[in-house]
Amino acid sequence: MCREPGGFRDCNWYTGLILAWFALPGYAAGQEPVPRPEARVRVEIEGLNAPIERNVRAVLELARAAENGPLPRARIGQLHQRAERDIGVALEPFGFYRPEVEKSLTENGGDELIARYVIDPGPAVRLRSVKVELQGPAKDMPAFVQAATEFPLQAGDTLRHLAYEAGKLRLLTIASDSGYLDADFDTSAVFVNRDDGTADAVVRFNTGDRFFFGPVSFEQTILADATLRKRVPFREGDPWTQRRLMEFQTGLAEDPFWARVEVFPEREKAESLAVPIKVVLEPNNRREIELGVGYGTDTGPRGRAATLWRWFNVRGHHAQAEVKLATVEQSLFTQYTIPGVGHSTGNLAFIAGYARRDPSTSRSRILTGAARLSRGRLSWRETLSLTYHRESFGVGVDSGVATLLLAGGHWERSRRDAGPITRRGLRTRLELRGGMDRLVSSASLLQVKAGADVVRGLMPRMRLLVRADVGYTFTSEFRELPPTLRFFTGGDRSVRGFRYEGIGARDSLGTIIGGQALVVGSIEADYQVMPGWGLAVFTDAGNAESKLTIRNLERSVGTGVRYFSPIGPIRLDVAFAVSRPGSPMRLHLSLGPDI
Repeated sequence: MCREPGGFRDCNWYTGLILAWFALPGYAAGQEPVPRPEARVRVEIEGLNAPIERNVRAVLELARAAENGPLPRARIGQLHQRAERDIGVALEPFGFYRPEVEKSLTENGGDELIARYVIDPGPAVRLRSVKVELQGPAKDMPAFVQAATEFPLQAGDTLRHLAYEAGKLRLLTIASDSGYLDADFDTSAVFVNRDDGTADAVVRFNTGDRFFFGPVSFEQTILADATLRKRVPFREGDPWTQRRLMEFQTGLAEDPFWARVEVFPEREKAESLAVPIKVVLEPNNRREIELGVGYGTDTGPRGRAATLWRWFNVRGHHAQAEVKLATVEQSLFTQYTIPGVGHSTGNLAFIAGYARRDPSTSRSRILTGAARLSRGRLSWRETLSLTYHRESFGVGVDSGVATLLLAGGHWERSRRDAGPITRRGLRTRLELRGGMDRLVSSASLLQVKAGADVVRGLMPRMRLLVRADVGYTFTSEFRELPPTLRFFTGGDRSVRGFRYEGIGARDSLGTIIGGQALVVGSIEADYQVMPGWGLAVFTDAGNAESKLTIRNLERSVGTGVRYFSPIGPIRLDVAFAVSRPGSPMRLHLSLGPDI
């Protein structure tokens, strides 16, 4: 016991320590530790397959709240009591209306609770009847009739609300795409009898009247109205289709003039079913200069300088010039373009250029002049061209000067999802070009080339990328063709593990001279290990021979690192040429979009 001198003040440190000790949670004399007022929760769910469990976790309020950290114990108890209701709501879209739930909430030591739910979803509700009725002026339209006939739920099926909504959405989509803008459901209901586990679905869809395209107005300040009207792919009074409207917006967005394109159907201003279209266009900078440097294992260090004149006059004429410098190629290119020629999305371009190419297999000095007419055709981009091509060349034991007048066509279609990393995409292309020795050309030929690139997501972080190209040149004068019209392969975007244009048919001295036929394919899988970064494995195969064959393909395997930048993946690959003795290794660095 503390005494004078100093009185109680001399004992304050001792008394305070004792009081603090007894104030600590869980250390009251003779008592078990008192639980903290907050705890973490681990939610365990048993008895469901993966898709249904994911939906239960998304709806279960306790599971969602637990993701944000510790919760007050009182709040945990409240949410746990409501869990059966949440689970019931989550199971109904899959047709389960009578689940049985065993639940428990137990301490797991420390500051964690385990909320465990053993769920028996019970028997699925079966549809006793499904009635889909069409009403309105377009009730006999084939697209509507087919959608009603192929409604994704039929009598006897398990009630799946997602399929039910998908069937309704298909009807609305057809209506919107076809101009039936007032289409709606007079009745849309599912009647569930929980006692006997049956349901009846009723859908009555009224198409309403079909709308038409009304007048188009433009808000912009740089081009003549007549120039813009050439870009409209429909006439006033044409039946409304969403495809034509999207074609209009896409065509304007592809023009260089605009920084922003917005196309507004003014439905509220429709008169006699004619919908006015308002187009708001924000101009881009009139002139732009671009400078860039880079490096690729195919090209070595490279630089680029370009200037773009986005419009010269109110008719929208525009031009560009570009210089490229790299170890294997240097080029100068100019182009003058006239929009609105031949089609609403048509562009007529006049092109001139000069290039020096010195890859390891050949040398070329190229002078070109061309006229190209490009336009949209359905979902394809079509380019028709007439090209004068003069090339001084040397390849193997062949050398000379080739003069060619080539007529050509190129068709390409590209579709991809809108995410930062392509999860689903497809690009297909077809190219034809040819010339005759009686019409300016020093040799006759017809060249055909086709290719495709496919991207598919396999798992949330994994993708499969498949690429293929095939081509053939019909000619009896192959030795007269310059290197740019022969097929070579090998390199960053071709057959990795081989040098750029390092694969092709050989002459009598063993020098690569290129081939008449091309076959190239690649299969790659990549996995995102962390945001923005991935690992890849791949195998490539290809050759450029005198005949179209897959017997003598050069092959490689490899692995790589991916950085998913805003302008496309940056790829660093290590590839092994397994078809060559010793499987020599080669490093590849490339940048560009997957599709």
